[in-house]
Amino acid sequence: MRSEVSESPGGRRFPGLGLVEATPDSILQANLASTASARAALKIGGAFNTSGNDGTITRFGWKAQNKSLLMFVGEAYNVEQGVSNELFPNERSAVAGCVFNGSPEDSTNLLNGNSSSPNFGTTVGTASEMSADIVNFAAFSRLSAPPTPAAPTTSTQNGASLFNSIGCSLCHSSTLTTGQSIFTGMSNVTYNPYSDFALHQMGTNLADGIHQGNAGPSQFRTAPLWGLGQRLFFLHDGRTTDLIQAIQAHSSSGSEANMVIHKFNSLSASQVQDLLNFLRSL
Repeated sequence: MRSEVSESPGGRRFPGLGLVEATPDSILQANLASTASARAALKIGGAFNTSGNDGTITRFGWKAQNKSLLMFVGEAYNVEQGVSNELFPNERSAVAGCVFNGSPEDSTNLLNGNSSSPNFGTTVGTASEMSADIVNFAAFSRLSAPPTPAAPTTSTQNGASLFNSIGCSLCHSSTLTTGQSIFTGMSNVTYNPYSDFALHQMGTNLADGIHQGNAGPSQFRTAPLWGLGQRLFFLHDGRTTDLIQAIQAHSSSGSEANMVIHKFNSLSASQVQDLLNFLRSL
């Protein structure tokens, strides 16, 4: 099972994902195109995972395999917590004779099941009371605010400059803008995810053997770095708590990040510390 440490019902945080969902495909495409020549110079590729249904860009999950927050939390509720739901209604690896309840286990409440509500047991209730868990999970993650970065210091400002100059920002894009949204406060918002939400070849060291949508075994969505200073585990499988190890793991046979990591390894000790301080300030 792959860890979704910071972005699932089984994880710890839901930072700003409504802004990601509200970003038009055209903005993501224009952002990726804007770095094409600089990426080519460092042998960095990049392509979007897309929906097999309508061809639009998918953007949630380690391989950007899910289109919407509802689909994302529905998958995580089933895969990570073992709760079947209206999007994923079947039990995973069910053992004959060990299934004691019907599926899906989570569904729309056709009767109000909130015993503290004056409308308990009726077909009347708030949207939240009548909605399935996954709808409430999606609403919670959609409306949660993005992380607030620490106030800049001389060290973090220098680290930000190094982040750009060695090429990290060519994949970890600092700024994107949402489109029109029906949700209050989400229209035309400029935000700082530090991700292009595209897939990149990350080499043999990080390959997980999994295909999802257009993503192959060594392809991963650029991990958003906002909130990184609050994380305990790094990389898609949470394999390390050491940020330098996580950075070095970007370099291996077939990785698009090899030239960037070569530049990182040429930094002085004080420059490395500034860069780490910048990342931890996000």
